[in-house]
Amino acid sequence: MNNYRILTSINLLTLVAIGVSSPLFTLYLQELGATFALISLIITSAMVAMLASNAAWGWLADGLQARKRLFVAALAGVALAYVWLSAADDLTMAWLARLLNDVSMAGVATLSLALMGDALDASTHKGRSMGLFRGLGSLAFAAGAFGGGWLADVFGFSFIFLVCGGFYLVAALVALSLHETPVRETPSAAVSASQGRPSGLPLLFLSGVALWTMAHVASTTMWPNYMSALGYSKAAISSLWGLAAVVEMPAMVLSGALSDVVGRAIVLAAGGVGIALVQIGYLLLAASLPALIGVQLVRGFGFGSYTAASMTLAAETGGQAQRGRNSGVFNMAGVVGQLAGSLTGGMVVQAAGFHALFIVCAGLALSSALCFLWLRRRTLALTPPRWIPG
Repeated sequence: MNNYRILTSINLLTLVAIGVSSPLFTLYLQELGATFALISLIITSAMVAMLASNAAWGWLADGLQARKRLFVAALAGVALAYVWLSAADDLTMAWLARLLNDVSMAGVATLSLALMGDALDASTHKGRSMGLFRGLGSLAFAAGAFGGGWLADVFGFSFIFLVCGGFYLVAALVALSLHETPVRETPSAAVSASQGRPSGLPLLFLSGVALWTMAHVASTTMWPNYMSALGYSKAAISSLWGLAAVVEMPAMVLSGALSDVVGRAIVLAAGGVGIALVQIGYLLLAASLPALIGVQLVRGFGFGSYTAASMTLAAETGGQAQRGRNSGVFNMAGVVGQLAGSLTGGMVVQAAGFHALFIVCAGLALSSALCFLWLRRRTLALTPPRWIPG
């Protein structure tokens, strides 16, 4: 499990950097003279580049059987992008740096998941371990977010981007200590092959991933604006967001462990239902702060349930030889949902208001839950009693 500890350390380093930089990037673009429309164009184009890159990283890693080397290269690429961003003095440079960042981040996300799948191959507690891995990352993100604004106020944007580049450089150096696992057929892959089941990720799962992510992103992009319209202060909005992030850590560990017992699909469906309930809570309870705190607690558990179970299922499906491709396709489905959600959120609010958005998001989240429940039903139909469901 040495690789597990190394990957967890790398995840902490990278998510601290993401927490520091992600809330401030649009402000940096605005300082360079970008309009809101241009900011949206820059971010969307970078996400499209990430979408195209996820599968490419996975296929390349499986084809070359060089996950460790490509992972180190991807981490170094993000470090270079941050250094480039810190030196940017116009929007063109900032845009190119963001493109490099997102293309490299596609490699980090895809290969990190594939390597973690390799590290947990023989584990009987994959869900719990994956939940701890990702849950600690949420705490690291929260720590970075809390500290990033202060660093920017004191030292400026260029300094914080250099700091983030330093975190990724250290992560790349730590990744050099990973042990490359020889590609071999795993027992789960052999069982799947003998029973004629495809080793790729099921379409129902990928559809559920895209729908869940779309619901989550469409809601969260407009949520601060909704809270502001209800009269909440910036401090209250930030604290409510942070509360949900803190809850994510224990939620991911608990839901990951639960998925080891009842199956991944059931926990995924619970994540879909949880996020649907959150949207209903925003509709009916957001005017009351105590009630809204309760809604944010549910949001943390809904997010944690989905995240831990989806990452585990993506990492364990098929065999080691195909894990890079599966991780890339899983991340592609997530980026599709992000793109659709980021475009949908503002458009729905502009056309019909916040309440209409939360109704749409509740429907999307419930649709994802139905996809996961249908996946569960189909999996059980194809599975002998001794195979782990979900």
